[in-house]
Amino acid sequence: MKILGIVGSNRKNGNSYLLLKEMLKNLSEIETKVIQVAELDIKPCKLCFEVCSKKPFECVIEDDFTMLFEEMKSTDGIIIACPFYFYIPSKFQPFLERLSCLDYFTEEKHGKGLSPLAGKPCALITVSASASSFNAFQLLHHLQEFALMLHMRPITTNFWPFIGFSAKSGDIEKGTILREKKAIEQAKEILKLLVMEIEKRGRVLD
Repeated sequence: MKILGIVGSNRKNGNSYLLLKEMLKNLSEIETKVIQVAELDIKPCKLCFEVCSKKPFECVIEDDFTMLFEEMKSTDGIIIACPFYFYIPSKFQPFLERLSCLDYFTEEKHGKGLSPLAGKPCALITVSASASSFNAFQLLHHLQEFALMLHMRPITTNFWPFIGFSAKSGDIEKGTILREKKAIEQAKEILKLLVMEIEKRGRVLD
């Protein structure tokens, strides 16, 4: 089993990254990989309509987008950990736009049902220093729409906000999230749910 963690933060090794690493710590028999968007070069979408998706889900822009997309396709489950800034972090937004555009034009030019991420379990996490739970819900809802558009299966929980998991770091300083014991416990709980969905999907595919 392989789980890919994607950190949407603009800064390296921030609280979203630290929470994700804490989640994935000490896992046995599960291969994990964490990719930080802050370390990648992903250019904005150029909306090049005529050449976009000449082949299904093929982007003509050459940068780190292709590598990240290939990692998503090759993994069994995905965790997206994204902080709430003024909305989506600016370094993560181009990736969302590019993949959304590929999905749209693949369907327009080649038909439905071609998403290589279809059915893939996906856990959504937000991290914010803000006390506003509504901010976190907005971001999770946005990420959920992105995941559903690609026909992935977002994990739901038994605790607010149900469509993912929201953690308050208490402060923007790096490392503060590691003092939030309840947040770490809930993060590990959603990881268990993700693993269960991966195993369930594996049995169905067998």
